[in-house]
Amino acid sequence: MTETIHKTVIIKHKFGIHARPAAKIASLSQTFASDIQILKSGEPPANAKNILDIMMLAAASGVKLEIKAKGPDARSAIDQLGLMLESDFEVD
Repeated sequence: MTETIHKTVIIKHKFGIHARPAAKIASLSQTFASDIQILKSGEPPANAKNILDIMMLAAASGVKLEIKAKGPDARSAIDQLGLMLESDFEVD
């Protein structure tokens, strides 16, 4: 049985998540086999592999989000997405 990994992050980029960061998040998420969701309080879960879902979160700077991943590479997905979401949307 595969466990679900959770991580809470706060968006630190001054412009929040807009089109370019949403594209980067979706692109990174698509490199993982795991199912990945991004949750914002009061909103339906966003599929982290879908740019439109991510943009619909309308996550501004300072917004708290939860990342949930379930699958064979869930830990790696959470770690890398967490770093991206709490930075200027760059990952090495």
